[in-house]
Amino acid sequence: MNETPIQAPPADEVKPMSFSDKLVGVFASPSDLYDNVRQTPPTSSNWVIPTLILVVIGVIMAYLVVSNPSLSDQMKRMASEQMEKGLEKQLAAGKITQEQANQARDQFSGMGQTGTLIFKYVGAVLGPFISLFLASLVYWLLGKGVMKVTVPYMKVVEVVGLTFFISAIESVVTTILSIGLDSIFASPSLGLLISNFSIENKMHLLAASMNVFTFWTLGVISIGLARLFQKDLPKVLVLVFSLWLIWILFTVFGLASLRG
Repeated sequence: MNETPIQAPPADEVKPMSFSDKLVGVFASPSDLYDNVRQTPPTSSNWVIPTLILVVIGVIMAYLVVSNPSLSDQMKRMASEQMEKGLEKQLAAGKITQEQANQARDQFSGMGQTGTLIFKYVGAVLGPFISLFLASLVYWLLGKGVMKVTVPYMKVVEVVGLTFFISAIESVVTTILSIGLDSIFASPSLGLLISNFSIENKMHLLAASMNVFTFWTLGVISIGLARLFQKDLPKVLVLVFSLWLIWILFTVFGLASLRG
Protein backbone atom coordinates (compact mmCIF):
# COMPACT_ATOMS: atom_id res chain seq x y z
CA MET A 1 0.00 0.00 0.00
CA ASN A 2 1.35 3.45 -0.96
CA GLU A 3 1.76 6.13 1.63
CA THR A 4 -0.68 9.03 1.43
CA PRO A 5 1.06 12.39 1.77
CA ILE A 6 -0.88 14.91 3.83
CA GLN A 7 -0.58 18.40 2.45
CA ALA A 8 -1.59 21.49 4.39
CA PRO A 9 -3.67 24.10 2.55
CA PRO A 10 -1.94 27.31 1.48
CA ALA A 11 -0.93 29.49 4.38
CA ASP A 12 -3.29 32.35 3.41
CA GLU A 13 -6.41 30.15 3.72
CA VAL A 14 -6.23 29.64 7.48
CA LYS A 15 -4.75 31.94 10.10
CA PRO A 16 -2.92 30.43 13.07
CA MET A 17 -4.77 30.65 16.37
CA SER A 18 -3.57 33.09 18.96
CA PHE A 19 -1.67 31.75 21.97
CA SER A 20 -4.69 32.24 24.24
CA ASP A 21 -6.96 30.40 21.80
CA LYS A 22 -4.51 27.49 21.68
CA LEU A 23 -4.29 27.37 25.46
CA VAL A 24 -8.08 27.25 25.75
CA GLY A 25 -8.38 24.90 22.78
CA VAL A 26 -6.27 22.15 24.37
CA PHE A 27 -8.83 21.88 27.15
CA ALA A 28 -12.07 22.98 25.52
CA SER A 29 -11.85 22.05 21.85
CA PRO A 30 -8.78 20.02 20.86
CA SER A 31 -10.37 19.04 17.53
CA ASP A 32 -10.58 22.65 16.40
CA LEU A 33 -7.10 23.34 17.71
CA TYR A 34 -5.50 20.49 15.80
CA ASP A 35 -7.43 21.26 12.64
CA ASN A 36 -5.75 24.67 12.83
CA VAL A 37 -2.36 23.04 13.44
CA ARG A 38 -2.79 20.84 10.38
CA GLN A 39 -3.94 23.68 8.13
CA THR A 40 -1.22 26.18 9.04
CA PRO A 41 2.53 26.23 8.32
CA PRO A 42 4.99 24.77 10.84
CA THR A 43 4.87 26.88 14.00
CA SER A 44 7.66 26.32 16.51
CA SER A 45 5.81 28.19 19.25
CA ASN A 46 3.28 25.33 19.34
CA TRP A 47 5.89 23.19 21.10
CA VAL A 48 8.49 25.66 22.37
CA ILE A 49 6.14 27.70 24.60
CA PRO A 50 4.34 24.74 26.24
CA THR A 51 7.65 22.95 26.81
CA LEU A 52 9.27 25.99 28.41
CA ILE A 53 6.22 26.51 30.62
CA LEU A 54 6.44 22.87 31.70
CA VAL A 55 10.16 23.25 32.42
CA VAL A 56 9.64 26.36 34.56
CA ILE A 57 6.79 24.79 36.51
CA GLY A 58 8.76 21.55 36.83
CA VAL A 59 11.75 23.37 38.33
CA ILE A 60 9.51 25.21 40.82
CA MET A 61 7.74 21.99 41.80
CA ALA A 62 11.09 20.20 42.16
CA TYR A 63 12.31 22.91 44.52
CA LEU A 64 9.14 22.66 46.62
CA VAL A 65 9.50 18.89 46.93
CA VAL A 66 13.21 18.88 47.75
CA SER A 67 12.76 21.76 50.19
CA ASN A 68 10.22 19.71 52.12
CA PRO A 69 12.26 17.90 54.83
CA SER A 70 10.02 14.83 54.92
CA LEU A 71 9.82 14.37 51.14
CA SER A 72 13.54 15.04 50.74
CA ASP A 73 14.30 12.42 53.38
CA GLN A 74 12.01 9.91 51.62
CA MET A 75 13.82 10.47 48.32
CA LYS A 76 17.26 10.05 49.85
CA ARG A 77 16.16 6.96 51.76
CA MET A 78 14.71 5.37 48.62
CA ALA A 79 17.84 6.19 46.62
CA SER A 80 20.01 4.77 49.42
CA GLU A 81 18.03 1.52 49.50
CA GLN A 82 18.31 1.12 45.73
CA MET A 83 22.04 1.83 45.87
CA GLU A 84 22.54 -0.72 48.65
CA LYS A 85 20.76 -3.42 46.65
CA GLY A 86 22.93 -2.65 43.66
CA LEU A 87 26.12 -2.75 45.72
CA GLU A 88 25.12 -6.04 47.33
CA LYS A 89 24.58 -7.63 43.90
CA GLN A 90 27.93 -6.37 42.65
CA LEU A 91 29.69 -7.59 45.80
CA ALA A 92 28.07 -11.01 45.50
CA ALA A 93 29.13 -11.20 41.85
CA GLY A 94 32.67 -10.15 42.72
CA LYS A 95 32.51 -7.09 40.48
CA ILE A 96 33.59 -4.70 43.23
CA THR A 97 35.49 -4.95 46.51
CA GLN A 98 34.17 -4.05 49.96
CA GLU A 99 36.41 -1.00 49.95
CA GLN A 100 34.90 0.21 46.67
CA ALA A 101 31.42 -0.34 48.07
CA ASN A 102 32.28 1.73 51.14
CA GLN A 103 33.63 4.51 48.94
CA ALA A 104 30.39 4.54 46.96
CA ARG A 105 28.39 4.84 50.19
CA ASP A 106 30.57 7.72 51.38
CA GLN A 107 30.14 9.56 48.08
CA PHE A 108 26.38 9.09 48.20
CA SER A 109 26.10 10.32 51.79
CA GLY A 110 28.12 13.40 50.88
CA MET A 111 25.67 14.46 48.19
CA GLY A 112 23.06 15.70 50.67
CA GLN A 113 20.19 17.95 49.68
CA THR A 114 22.23 19.78 47.03
CA GLY A 115 22.79 16.61 45.02
CA THR A 116 19.13 15.64 45.28
CA LEU A 117 18.06 19.11 44.17
CA ILE A 118 20.43 19.08 41.18
CA PHE A 119 19.12 15.66 40.14
CA LYS A 120 15.52 16.91 40.32
CA TYR A 121 16.42 20.09 38.41
CA VAL A 122 18.13 18.16 35.61
CA GLY A 123 15.09 15.92 35.27
CA ALA A 124 12.72 18.90 35.24
CA VAL A 125 14.74 20.69 32.54
CA LEU A 126 15.76 17.84 30.23
CA GLY A 127 12.84 15.47 30.78
CA PRO A 128 10.21 17.44 28.82
CA PHE A 129 12.47 17.90 25.79
CA ILE A 130 13.53 14.25 25.72
CA SER A 131 9.98 12.95 26.08
CA LEU A 132 8.70 15.45 23.50
CA PHE A 133 11.03 14.41 20.69
CA LEU A 134 11.05 10.68 21.47
CA ALA A 135 7.26 10.42 21.78
CA SER A 136 6.85 12.47 18.60
CA LEU A 137 9.23 10.16 16.77
CA VAL A 138 7.21 7.12 17.84
CA TYR A 139 3.93 8.71 16.72
CA TRP A 140 5.47 9.91 13.44
CA LEU A 141 6.66 6.35 12.74
CA LEU A 142 3.20 5.10 13.70
CA GLY A 143 1.65 7.33 11.06
CA LYS A 144 4.22 6.47 8.43
CA GLY A 145 4.46 2.73 9.07
CA VAL A 146 0.98 1.72 10.23
CA MET A 147 -1.38 4.37 8.89
CA LYS A 148 0.57 4.91 5.68
CA VAL A 149 0.49 8.68 5.84
CA THR A 150 3.36 11.11 5.52
CA VAL A 151 3.41 14.29 7.57
CA PRO A 152 6.32 16.51 8.61
CA TYR A 153 7.91 15.22 11.81
CA MET A 154 7.79 18.68 13.39
CA LYS A 155 4.02 18.78 12.91
CA VAL A 156 3.78 15.72 15.15
CA VAL A 157 6.06 17.54 17.61
CA GLU A 158 3.50 20.37 17.64
CA VAL A 159 0.68 17.92 18.38
CA VAL A 160 2.55 16.43 21.34
CA GLY A 161 3.99 19.73 22.54
CA LEU A 162 0.61 21.38 22.92
CA THR A 163 -0.43 18.67 25.40
CA PHE A 164 2.32 19.90 27.73
CA PHE A 165 -0.19 22.46 28.97
CA ILE A 166 -1.96 19.46 30.52
CA SER A 167 1.35 18.07 31.80
CA ALA A 168 2.06 21.38 33.55
CA ILE A 169 -1.19 21.07 35.50
CA GLU A 170 -0.33 17.46 36.32
CA SER A 171 3.01 18.58 37.74
CA VAL A 172 1.29 21.04 40.06
CA VAL A 173 -1.41 18.57 41.15
CA THR A 174 1.16 15.83 41.80
CA THR A 175 3.27 18.17 43.93
CA ILE A 176 0.24 19.28 45.94
CA LEU A 177 -0.67 15.64 46.56
CA SER A 178 2.89 14.76 47.56
CA ILE A 179 3.11 17.59 50.07
CA GLY A 180 -0.45 17.17 51.34
CA LEU A 181 -0.19 13.40 51.77
CA ASP A 182 3.48 13.49 52.79
CA SER A 183 4.49 10.89 50.21
CA ILE A 184 6.81 11.08 47.21
CA PHE A 185 4.68 8.37 45.59
CA ALA A 186 1.43 10.35 45.72
CA SER A 187 -0.05 11.04 42.28
CA PRO A 188 -3.48 11.44 40.64
CA SER A 189 -3.62 7.71 39.99
CA LEU A 190 -4.88 4.44 41.44
CA GLY A 191 -1.70 4.48 43.50
CA LEU A 192 -3.53 6.80 45.90
CA LEU A 193 -5.55 3.80 47.04
CA ILE A 194 -2.40 2.01 48.25
CA SER A 195 -1.39 2.88 51.81
CA ASN A 196 2.12 1.36 51.87
CA PHE A 197 3.36 2.00 48.33
CA SER A 198 6.49 0.12 47.29
CA ILE A 199 8.44 0.44 44.06
CA GLU A 200 9.39 -3.20 44.48
CA ASN A 201 5.75 -4.26 44.07
CA LYS A 202 4.81 -4.57 40.40
CA MET A 203 1.10 -4.23 41.13
CA HIS A 204 1.77 -0.97 42.94
CA LEU A 205 3.70 0.34 39.96
CA LEU A 206 0.93 -0.76 37.63
CA ALA A 207 -1.63 1.06 39.77
CA ALA A 208 0.49 4.22 39.75
CA SER A 209 0.56 4.13 35.94
CA MET A 210 -3.25 4.38 35.88
CA ASN A 211 -3.02 8.16 36.02
CA VAL A 212 -5.98 10.36 35.10
CA PHE A 213 -3.69 12.94 33.48
CA THR A 214 -1.99 10.25 31.43
CA PHE A 215 -5.34 9.13 30.02
CA TRP A 216 -6.33 12.74 29.38
CA THR A 217 -3.07 13.46 27.56
CA LEU A 218 -3.25 10.29 25.47
CA GLY A 219 -6.82 11.14 24.50
CA VAL A 220 -5.86 14.64 23.36
CA ILE A 221 -2.82 13.33 21.48
CA SER A 222 -5.09 10.81 19.74
CA ILE A 223 -7.42 13.60 18.66
CA GLY A 224 -4.46 15.60 17.40
CA LEU A 225 -2.99 12.70 15.44
CA ALA A 226 -6.39 11.78 13.99
CA ARG A 227 -6.77 15.33 12.69
CA LEU A 228 -3.18 15.53 11.47
CA PHE A 229 -3.25 12.11 9.77
CA GLN A 230 -6.88 12.61 8.68
CA LYS A 231 -7.82 9.19 10.04
CA ASP A 232 -10.74 7.94 12.12
CA LEU A 233 -10.34 8.78 15.80
CA PRO A 234 -11.29 5.30 17.15
CA LYS A 235 -8.49 3.67 15.16
CA VAL A 236 -5.94 6.22 16.34
CA LEU A 237 -7.14 5.88 19.95
CA VAL A 238 -6.64 2.12 19.85
CA LEU A 239 -3.14 2.43 18.41
CA VAL A 240 -2.02 5.19 20.80
CA PHE A 241 -3.34 3.43 23.90
CA SER A 242 -1.92 0.11 22.71
CA LEU A 243 1.53 1.68 22.43
CA TRP A 244 1.14 3.11 25.93
CA LEU A 245 0.07 -0.27 27.34
CA ILE A 246 3.06 -2.00 25.74
CA TRP A 247 5.38 0.61 27.25
CA ILE A 248 3.83 0.25 30.72
CA LEU A 249 4.06 -3.54 30.66
CA PHE A 250 7.67 -3.33 29.52
CA THR A 251 8.72 -0.82 32.18
CA VAL A 252 6.82 -2.51 35.02
CA PHE A 253 7.50 -6.16 34.24
CA GLY A 254 10.22 -6.27 31.59
CA LEU A 255 12.75 -3.93 33.19
CA ALA A 256 12.08 -5.43 36.62
CA SER A 257 12.95 -8.87 35.27
CA LEU A 258 16.13 -7.55 33.64
CA ARG A 259 17.19 -6.02 36.95
CA GLY A 260 16.74 -9.46 38.46
